Amino acid sequence: MNLLWTLLILVGAVAAAPACTRWLGRDAGYPLAGIYLLATAAFFPAAMDVMAGETVTYSVPWVPALDLNFALQADGIGVVFTFIALIIGAVVFAYSARYLHDGRHLSFYLVMCAFTLSMVGLVLADDMILLFLSWELTSLASFLLIARSGYGGELASLRTLIITFIGGLTMLAATVSIIARTGTTSVTEVLADPVWTTDPAFTTTMAILVLVAGFTKSAQFPFHSWLPDAMAAATPVSAYLHAAAVVKAGIFLLMRFSPAFHETPVWNYTLIITGLFTGAMAAWFAAQKTDLKKLMAYSTVSQLGLIVATIGIGTEEALAAATLHIIAHALFKSGLFMMVGVIDHAAHTRDMRRLPALYKKMPWSFAAVVLGCASMAGIPPMLGFVSKESIFTAMREAPGPEWFGWAALAGAVGGAVLTFAYCAKIVFGGFVDGTRTDIEVHEAAPSLLLPAALPIVVGLPLAIFVGVLDTPVGQAVRAALPEVEHEVHLAFWHGLNLELALSALVIAVGMLIILNRAGLRRWVEHETLSVDGAWMMTRMVRHLTTFGRVLVGTVRADNPTRHVAAQFTVLSVVIVGGVLSILATSGLAPQTPGLGRPIDALLLLVIVGGVIGLTRADSRLAATVSLSAVGITVTVQIFALGAPDVGLTQLLVEALTVLMIMLVLQKLPLRFVRAPRWGQRAAAGLAVLAGLAAGLVTWALTGRRELSAVADYYLEETYEETGGKNIVNTILVEFRALDTLGELTVLGMAGIAIIAVLSTVRDRELDPDAEHDHNYVPAPDIPLRPAGSTAHRAMTESWGNAVPLQMLIRVTAPLLAVISAILFLRGHSSPGGGFIAALVGSSVVALIYLSAARDHQVGPPRAPVTLIAAGVLLALATGIWGLLAKGSFLEPIHGEFAGQAISSAMVFDLGVYCAVLGLVMAAFNLLGATEDAEEGTRERADESFEGEVHGPLETVRGERPTGGLTPRSTHLTSDTQPTTRSRS
Repeated sequence: MNLLWTLLILVGAVAAAPACTRWLGRDAGYPLAGIYLLATAAFFPAAMDVMAGETVTYSVPWVPALDLNFALQADGIGVVFTFIALIIGAVVFAYSARYLHDGRHLSFYLVMCAFTLSMVGLVLADDMILLFLSWELTSLASFLLIARSGYGGELASLRTLIITFIGGLTMLAATVSIIARTGTTSVTEVLADPVWTTDPAFTTTMAILVLVAGFTKSAQFPFHSWLPDAMAAATPVSAYLHAAAVVKAGIFLLMRFSPAFHETPVWNYTLIITGLFTGAMAAWFAAQKTDLKKLMAYSTVSQLGLIVATIGIGTEEALAAATLHIIAHALFKSGLFMMVGVIDHAAHTRDMRRLPALYKKMPWSFAAVVLGCASMAGIPPMLGFVSKESIFTAMREAPGPEWFGWAALAGAVGGAVLTFAYCAKIVFGGFVDGTRTDIEVHEAAPSLLLPAALPIVVGLPLAIFVGVLDTPVGQAVRAALPEVEHEVHLAFWHGLNLELALSALVIAVGMLIILNRAGLRRWVEHETLSVDGAWMMTRMVRHLTTFGRVLVGTVRADNPTRHVAAQFTVLSVVIVGGVLSILATSGLAPQTPGLGRPIDALLLLVIVGGVIGLTRADSRLAATVSLSAVGITVTVQIFALGAPDVGLTQLLVEALTVLMIMLVLQKLPLRFVRAPRWGQRAAAGLAVLAGLAAGLVTWALTGRRELSAVADYYLEETYEETGGKNIVNTILVEFRALDTLGELTVLGMAGIAIIAVLSTVRDRELDPDAEHDHNYVPAPDIPLRPAGSTAHRAMTESWGNAVPLQMLIRVTAPLLAVISAILFLRGHSSPGGGFIAALVGSSVVALIYLSAARDHQVGPPRAPVTLIAAGVLLALATGIWGLLAKGSFLEPIHGEFAGQAISSAMVFDLGVYCAVLGLVMAAFNLLGATEDAEEGTRERADESFEGEVHGPLETVRGERPTGGLTPRSTHLTSDTQPTTRSRS
């Protein structure tokens, strides 16, 4: 339970972040740091069990139907990375409380908390699905943290997202392939599967996929460019991303899969060669930089390359050295990044060329930076010295021929020299060599300096008493190489040996570099390449965009013919070819006799007539009538086949669709633009081909087999399983509720898209009459005309035409509402359900709209969005209810009430009802009431209506017509002649 409590406390941090930032502003970092320390305390007992040689696990069924578990595991690797994420996170939050400017920083603290939760979930995951989800969440969190940095972070965040997206795709491919091959989602069982030793091809393929995923997060060549790009983020973000979070996620992945791949040659050689090359390349780039933060970014890439190469060695000593350097790197790199922020705060610049000699004014900061750089350069008595010598020892054990080990060692030593060089540049360029005297600087406040210096200072006693890390490092090695028994003994002093001699050589060369730094700086401080990763990604995106436009150009047109012609042609060829090939080879099974009936021929004639009328119509209205005739005839056919649920749905959808089409027709010309004769012939040929193909495949697949096993199961088990007798409804809301949830979400998104798109289009862009009327003025800006005017008479006539329907709706609306409720309640056992009931309810919306004398919104303006959101949330809540109560998402919960069987599926069905009703309301309000964009203005105009109305409903002067509806307002041209836009 300790593992679960750790995650729950971090969930609490995410939940508490908005309130903390609202009340405390930037000081929210302090309570959030306390929550992180509380999570550390909750995790500590589990860590102690791991140090005692145990493996702590927690598992609860997640999706039992798929045998998925929410499984956590704490082993040596997980303990190291969890403590790094939590402790460094707490320090960074304490630092942020003083580094950030005054004000609320909701996005920073909220996303940082979510980042930590994702990272801890990743390193403790014992389920491949959970591991992948956490992996992707870290990518999204890093994107958001960089993107929140303003304009400078926009492109950088996108480039970061693209690169980590590549790693996400390869990680997804590896996850799916591994689960399919091993038959389990348990990480422990996957790593212990014999497939890694029995199938070299599969092992090599998976190793490459995991390598690419790990390289994208750990910023290895050629995916390294995102990390310097991420410098656009705030300094606390950089300190956490580069010391404890995203980059460590890539390193963790390589460590986690070491048990499976540590003896795979492609794994070993790729890690060693790429890691050493990345380390040297990034070290050289770091030495060229004058911006301290950019220099730190490249130094991170360099140090990560060294860790990656060490992991690639694959031996016990190498993995111990890698683990030790991971700890050392988390300490000195987080501290150094925060110290750069301290410098920036004091001098208001990070450029070495503009800094004064800070060591005189900021001695404590200078001391902290010296210790941090000493650890990064591997100078005693810092922890980095111990880890660097361990890496030198490990390099000699590189797999392959003996010379490769010596070559790897030489590469590591060369990288160490460059590391010493850029560390010296940080110290001397940032604190000693500055000549600027026109700015006043002072030592940072203790509340800012202490959190920044703390991780660095901790490295000093840890180096001297490094033996305290024997057990944590040893357990990490045990987790990475479970089949090997190995005791780790870390020591600050190993006597006179080759590694010590190489360290002395590195320090000696480094001292020469320091003494000659003035001359070397002129030679080094220039760009080696005229391009960088950001430039290359920009060019790549530009070329891909150009290529995409070429492809899109083949189908880009307002006319839908170009879009559907290729699809219909290919589909028809595939269908006809497939059916003919079956007939030519095995033949078709005999068809069940008696499928055809005389009424089918009659219905076919009506449908053919409707289609001919549709194709021959010049008027859009005539085409709509013909299309509706086809739809109604198909509805009759469905009822004749004995499918009342489907038939009723089709009937209601057909009616509402025709109304929607009529609303759209208001915005279109009355007649079609006649296509050229060759175009008509091509379209006719394509239509005939598609129709024949559809008819052929229907004939070939209908009535030629018995009921499937699934159909038999539904027929026999539906009542026993669900208590419902309506098989169609129970399939939709119980057996295949997940499919319905997906369709419901798409429906909701369609409604939101309609609102988003049509709300941004001005009326005159939709109204063909307004397009040619240069004197057109929106109605809300025009006062209503007094009684007796031409405009007033037009409005009165419109009102009179609406009166019969207004009277009828007083009876039909309540009746339809009752029918809708009955269909909803009876849907589990009789024809009905949430979707059909919602369509009936939507017909009330349609009648209310049609009964008005003018276009107007039905219901409050926010009602459609509210209904759509409520529908989707209700469906999701039902799924979570089933997960909590039955252990499976969307599993229905059955019971009885007043002797009647009830099910949680009714709540799901209610979500369907709300979403469908909201979608229809949105469509009517936006397609019909296009001139009510300023509803409040129009209502105020309506309230000012005064005058006599002579017609079926008499009113006296100054009163509104009975029924709460007013005449349709008019649009007036400059010569005051009315242009009436009412529905008569």
